[in-house]
Amino acid sequence: MSYKIKKDPINQIPKAQLVFWIIVRIAMLICAAYSFIKGGHDNIVMGWESIFCWIFTHLWDLFQILGNGSFIEEVPPIAQTSLNAIIFVGIVFGSYLGFFDRFMWFDELMHILSGLACAVFGYDFAVIIQRKKGQCAVTLAAIFSLMFALTIAVGWEFYEFLMDTLHGTNLQLANPGEETAMFDLSKYHNEYGYLGLFDTMTDMMMNTIGGIIGMISMIIYRKKNK
Repeated sequence: MSYKIKKDPINQIPKAQLVFWIIVRIAMLICAAYSFIKGGHDNIVMGWESIFCWIFTHLWDLFQILGNGSFIEEVPPIAQTSLNAIIFVGIVFGSYLGFFDRFMWFDELMHILSGLACAVFGYDFAVIIQRKKGQCAVTLAAIFSLMFALTIAVGWEFYEFLMDTLHGTNLQLANPGEETAMFDLSKYHNEYGYLGLFDTMTDMMMNTIGGIIGMISMIIYRKKNK
């Protein structure tokens, strides 16, 4: 069978979700334009981050256009909606409105929510992958959903480490700066390195908590709607 590129089936997206997608995409472009116009190293980094997030708001569309009849086309629109919600809250409220810097709990909340969203997606993704071999066992889908959430969490920490190493940001709080001003360093052995380690491990644990909540929620929800 020859490879075929399909037309984006936007008619399959619930209207309320489609409107939300459009709002998020416009917001990412506005954030990117603001950062590039304002200029400066940190703003340029944020501008590119907004562009990458804008691309991620099109994942479902890319699955449908380039899927060529594979299982990836069966990913439901709600998965993209969940991702868009995380992107919107994290970028607009977290980065541009300064919630990450003003509220210490906001970063932990975002990691819990992202872990939850990834686990929900991972559960359905496991069911979709196994569709041709029969019904996917609940245990397998649950384990896959949690592992998927943790894998995404590790990938995010890779991203933060690379941005800090290559572009001089301080996403992992391993160096002195505005990002670490709210912390009492005496609680972290008076070492920024230990603060960075504490931040990274806390992020991973919050993702795990969110992943477990998402996994359990999907087990209950799918059994209820079986």
